Amino acid sequence: MPDATLSFATPDTILRHPSFPIARTVYIDAVMALYEENPALLELMRDGGRIFVYGILMALWGRYREDVPETWPTIGRLKEAVGQFGVASPRHIDLIIARFVQVGHLRIVPAPSDLRIRIVLPTQGLIEHDRAFIRAHYLPLAALFGPDRYALPLAGDLGFLKAARSAWLATLGAMAADTILANRQVLRFYTASGGILMLMKLVRLHDHSDDGGIAVGFTDFGRRFGVSRTHVRTLFKAVAADGDIVIDTRGVVRLMPDLRAALDRNIAERMSLLDRSHAAATANAEGPARP
Repeated sequence: MPDATLSFATPDTILRHPSFPIARTVYIDAVMALYEENPALLELMRDGGRIFVYGILMALWGRYREDVPETWPTIGRLKEAVGQFGVASPRHIDLIIARFVQVGHLRIVPAPSDLRIRIVLPTQGLIEHDRAFIRAHYLPLAALFGPDRYALPLAGDLGFLKAARSAWLATLGAMAADTILANRQVLRFYTASGGILMLMKLVRLHDHSDDGGIAVGFTDFGRRFGVSRTHVRTLFKAVAADGDIVIDTRGVVRLMPDLRAALDRNIAERMSLLDRSHAAATANAEGPARP
């Protein structure tokens, strides 16, 4: 469990911060820069199952020590950790792992002292991406509380990355229960391929709209986020049926305030969890490692 004595920003503190709108924009723009129109990296973000396999694998890698079998990121441990959140079946996890290996994100190797056991490790390419991913997620915290506090993640320090990812294991339950599963309006987008990225894109387009109307091209959205036109249309119509967006006869989309507020809450909660991981990693770090 996370150490309650660690100092980190709560979601309410983040939401109430006068610069939160700026931080939200910084965050969304950084995430879009990573994934929008990038098919290889979109593989990591297509749905909740892939997001959790990626995140949990990096967390297991953060605590991995070759000489400590209890820390080995075995396929079984990965399945057990992902399975507790109900986002993917064991068979689905097998397919995700196979796909990630195929596109060069993961490698499967025998355990150092027991060739019968297979462990799953990120490739160097995925580690480099994770540095950029972590940096993108600390940029909004830096916008609120200053870059000096987050110098290590902003610099892509490898020692911090491993410590923070290891510390993140302790926040997974809170992330699933409080940040994702409890937020019904945002959960719908997590469970749809490319959905959470499309929601963030809608918010940024809304920010640039004079009257709040967003001219959404389903084909264009599908191309940007690696899904079909039909998938985008089906998702948006389901969201409209629940009253979270309005689509007029011209295809112009308008976001309802409650949906924007739900995404704000989701972002603030994730930022808070990352600040908690930062506090734990900083407290436990033995010193920065070289790239």
